[in-house]
Amino acid sequence: MSESELPLAPEAGQSSGNGPLRGHGLLGKFGWALCSEPGDVRPHNEDFAGVFAPTTPDDAWDRGPLFVVCDGLGGHAAGEVASRSAVEAALTSWTAPNPAPPPQAMRAAARAANLAVFDAALERKQRGMAATLTALTLAGREAVIAHVGDSRCYLVRRGSCTQLTADHSRVGEMLRMGLLSPEQAAKHPGRSQLMRVVGTEPTVQVDIVKAGTEAGDVFVLCSDGLWDLVASHEIAARASAVGTPRVPTVVDAAEQLVDLAIVAGAPDNVTVIVVKVTTDRTVPAAGARRSLFRRG
Repeated sequence: MSESELPLAPEAGQSSGNGPLRGHGLLGKFGWALCSEPGDVRPHNEDFAGVFAPTTPDDAWDRGPLFVVCDGLGGHAAGEVASRSAVEAALTSWTAPNPAPPPQAMRAAARAANLAVFDAALERKQRGMAATLTALTLAGREAVIAHVGDSRCYLVRRGSCTQLTADHSRVGEMLRMGLLSPEQAAKHPGRSQLMRVVGTEPTVQVDIVKAGTEAGDVFVLCSDGLWDLVASHEIAARASAVGTPRVPTVVDAAEQLVDLAIVAGAPDNVTVIVVKVTTDRTVPAAGARRSLFRRG
């Protein structure tokens, strides 16, 4: 895919929802793959995802890549409109002229997504719609994540899987307060009750998370259709095996993870983006080139 393309999908609002989504790319310092399926229970795909991955040599980049996963809420056609509107607005913000440094650019992209969904929800048939948003960029030797809702970003390193984002849900809050154990949280009937999403208010609080990167790191962005049924050790097993006969490429990793959820009877749509860092060299950061010309 070129840097300007989104995964192919029907127009938002059609009966097939956002449909199955596929995309992948292999660059000099990382590889990525996207896979999204409606699943066997939901008739529509209300998830959406998109990627900006520059195809020019990285010494010419003025910003890094962007990976975005959104899970639409609102039912009927509204959920699919919300997720797609959020992804498209985030990518438009990210690719605007004069990029800011990564944390500011990530926050701006998330806020643009929020405003796009809020504005679209003013239409009568789309009132009440919203979406989750989890986005990742690579900048230097660091990953920067923008997050609202309960989609997730995991880091898999040397076989260990770490959840980098915090779920903005009632159960997630109870877990952080020590009122529930992880085992209780996983089975709590209120785990899908969200406390923060994009699109319900004109402004939204955005979590910005940073993590150092190493060669071999694998980042997994996913909707709750995956993490609700696929345990973190299973995510780690597939992500750690990328490059082996069992999981030859990031494309295989993304598809295998989605298949695991669907075989387990996923009652929701399932969306995954897998990003593998393949070098210890720096990935140019957003706004990096602009900073070179600030001195007179």
